[in-house]
Amino acid sequence: MIKFFRRIRQKLVAESKFSKYLIYAAGEIVLVVIGILIALQINNANENRKLRNAEIKILKELVVNLRTDSIDHSANLEWYVKSANASRLVVEALESKSPWNDSMGVHYGWIFLKGLSNLNTSAYDNLKAQGFGLISNDSIRLGLTNLYSGHYDRYLKYEQEFAVMNYNQVVSPVLLSRLKMDRWFHATPLNYNALLEDEEFREVVRWKGINMAFVGTHCRTARDGASELIADIEREIQRLEN
Repeated sequence: MIKFFRRIRQKLVAESKFSKYLIYAAGEIVLVVIGILIALQINNANENRKLRNAEIKILKELVVNLRTDSIDHSANLEWYVKSANASRLVVEALESKSPWNDSMGVHYGWIFLKGLSNLNTSAYDNLKAQGFGLISNDSIRLGLTNLYSGHYDRYLKYEQEFAVMNYNQVVSPVLLSRLKMDRWFHATPLNYNALLEDEEFREVVRWKGINMAFVGTHCRTARDGASELIADIEREIQRLEN
């Protein structure tokens, strides 16, 4: 089309028909501009498609990571709850001077329990490297920040402080000096009568239970936050793919 206008323009110049030349020259310019605009529109559409595909890909990766995290949260939460309940029952039995009962062995064994998270943040780390602007949904962006930089960071901080460091430095030495782990998650006192009068043991177990309940609360918050975010992201993926 442009070559057609160019031939007409050259013919008009040769025939000295200047006014008509201007009209055809203007038409040629308009066609060039329209062509450029169409090319830009196609290019923008292609770029938007690439960005949308990249967004969908990272969102799907986040869902996979969050599902794995949710399983990890649930497993650890069960241990935190069992350990907290066992600590409470052991302290209550000691304070009430209850005679030894073999059924208490499982509770003494559960005192040793502690969670240890193994969260997968590879998709979130990848998103940070690419830039949060890749996520077009403001609510999803905020949810990711709240979960990973808020709930996860607090949970892992408290777990490391109370379930790992405090346990290794304070709780474990006391438990191992008073109890014998005779089978998997089952322990018996080396001297139960002495344990009835052992205030240090009671206080260590009491605080161990309080710490496990505290960390468990943050574990539950992280799990619930992950579950809610999974649902939000899956809805967003469906919207983007339709």
